[in-house]
Amino acid sequence: MNSALILTAHVDNPEQISIDFSRFDTVICADGGLLVADRLGLTPDILIGDFDSVEQPKEREVIKLPAEKDMTDSEAAIDLAVSQGYDHIVVLGGLGGRFDHTMGNIGILSKYCGKLSHLALTDGQNYVFMASPGRVTIPRGDYTYLGVISYGGAAKSVTLKGVKYPLTDYLLSDSTTLGVSNEIIEETAEISFTEGKLLLILSRDSSSHR
Repeated sequence: MNSALILTAHVDNPEQISIDFSRFDTVICADGGLLVADRLGLTPDILIGDFDSVEQPKEREVIKLPAEKDMTDSEAAIDLAVSQGYDHIVVLGGLGGRFDHTMGNIGILSKYCGKLSHLALTDGQNYVFMASPGRVTIPRGDYTYLGVISYGGAAKSVTLKGVKYPLTDYLLSDSTTLGVSNEIIEETAEISFTEGKLLLILSRDSSSHR
């Protein structure tokens, strides 16, 4: 499995991130993600962006993007990772801050849903990814809540096991809050469905720490 860590310019809760950075094969910084990398003691392998939020480093090779373009620096970084064969990608940031950017990044999860082994966004408080039809198993960790949200239409035959509020063969629409604030109560939660896309969100209250 080829894995890539992508750092964006906006990470709300870096002090709550407890990812083992050594397990990633490459580190990619999207524009101001370079400042986040410095805070976390990470040395990027690739720098990409239009460098409107941080001065372009002179001593490092960069992929310079135009300021006016049809995608964000974050999407360009993810596309770059995918084009280089990385199949397991975790993005630090991409949540919080400007809401249009957050929604755009959720759209990127949808763009690659079912095409990669894993693509997730995390800011320390939340860990967000999207699932295509089938079965997903999530171990009980140190996140408090599990959110299950249908994306882009209803998800069919949704079944949740190992959680505080189980479901069986449920038609989950994308216009309800039914799936928020669930909790994993067994060693693992099992989520299965037959049609649609599910946005899966592991989260904790902002005042709690790992």
